[in-house]
Amino acid sequence: MWVVSIFPFEKGKGSLRGRLPIRVLAIMQKLLPQIEELSDLNNRTLFFYFFNITASEKAGEETQKTFLQHNAKVLHWWECEYTFIGEGEDCWTHAAVVQFPDLTSIETAAQEGIQSTEVEGIQAFAVKQTKVPAFILFLFKLLRPIGNFLDKGLDQEEVRKIFSGGGITPRKDQLEKHFSNTRQSKAYMINLLQSYKIAQYPGNSTVRGATAYYRRYGFTAMRSVIMTGGNLVLAGRMGEPILESNAPLATKGPWEGIGIMEYPQPQKIFSLEHMPGYKKAIDHRTAGLERTALIIAKK
Repeated sequence: MWVVSIFPFEKGKGSLRGRLPIRVLAIMQKLLPQIEELSDLNNRTLFFYFFNITASEKAGEETQKTFLQHNAKVLHWWECEYTFIGEGEDCWTHAAVVQFPDLTSIETAAQEGIQSTEVEGIQAFAVKQTKVPAFILFLFKLLRPIGNFLDKGLDQEEVRKIFSGGGITPRKDQLEKHFSNTRQSKAYMINLLQSYKIAQYPGNSTVRGATAYYRRYGFTAMRSVIMTGGNLVLAGRMGEPILESNAPLATKGPWEGIGIMEYPQPQKIFSLEHMPGYKKAIDHRTAGLERTALIIAKK
């Protein structure tokens, strides 16, 4: 990342004190690290990004065009609304899923210096996508009429009893912010995931945290989201960030996995508890998940 400084002068009344410089910084933020830092991609050509982008009417257009100019596809581009689960305050303004056609294109972009002036903060990961068989997703969608029948709507007091503890659940202020998000358009839940090495079940457990979370909870959770009218957007393995600048506490550092789900509207996340088996599966989430961040976003 490099900086260009520009010093325009204010109009004064004949004195130097009336002509003090105002410093304007134009930051050129890298969108890929140096090629030598990408040597262990293991054939990963899919990338997930968080951005803090300079406020403007066309925020993000320059960054998206830059990816396109380097032979990459912007598969998804979201506006981040707020952090629903995670430490600290909101930071990210946008998130994206970007795919390069092959490793050669990534190497070329890195060598040419793919970068943007509108990005003030960034966190990026190389993703190894987890493919869910299409027929399973199709079967889950056939269950949507049952989901609609079972969905009893939102009981805020009941939700408050279950959540608002922080950690891997929302804090009270985060929960109240989400209650107020009553828009009817689609919501995208971006989940960053880190499981325990050994699941934290009562007693002496030998079950891996990943088994407890991804297999025992994750399958039921995905089915429940789809039954409420949602869809799976992306699931995959990650690791250390390939780029990280001005990242907040909520997302900072390595993450083993990512899951992005689409909901018909923000409040539908509270419908999960009405879906068959979901309440019982929460015990596996608690036992298996050490750390998580959940960012609410829209297109």
